[in-house]
Amino acid sequence: MTQRLLILILLLHIGIGCTNVKVALSDSEKRLEYTEKSKSAYLKTEEGKIYTLRISLINSADAYLGTPYKYASTDPKKGFDCSGLVYTVAKQNQIELPRSSSLMAGAAPHIPWKKATTGDLVFFGDHGRIHHVGWVEKNSGDELHVIHSTNQLGVISENVLLS
Repeated sequence: MTQRLLILILLLHIGIGCTNVKVALSDSEKRLEYTEKSKSAYLKTEEGKIYTLRISLINSADAYLGTPYKYASTDPKKGFDCSGLVYTVAKQNQIELPRSSSLMAGAAPHIPWKKATTGDLVFFGDHGRIHHVGWVEKNSGDELHVIHSTNQLGVISENVLLS
């Protein structure tokens, strides 16, 4: 007999003498099947649909990394300005946004940047004027990774707290 079978027999023997002892055998295929069913059920909920949309937005933005900067453009072949990138990615995901970063900021509910999460927009400005926008890729509170189009490097992903 294998060592595992001996342990099982021992546990079963102990379990017969003690009514409060239970034995559970793991079945990785059943566990995987349960996990897949749970994931599928979650993705059908409202929270799951939002999660899926957020990931889709970032995946879409990520596909444009390295695209050059082009003022006032929404054409990936020519390049993007910051709002052009955001506008194009949103449109690919069936979200209609205004075309400029300042109009986007005016149309969006505002939250503190520390509460921003994957797929949210982050706006930059000074003196009460918005002049830049990007997609939040991830936010740990100490790092805020954003996918955005810069006039010097084009579409990049960076921790904007280091800039």
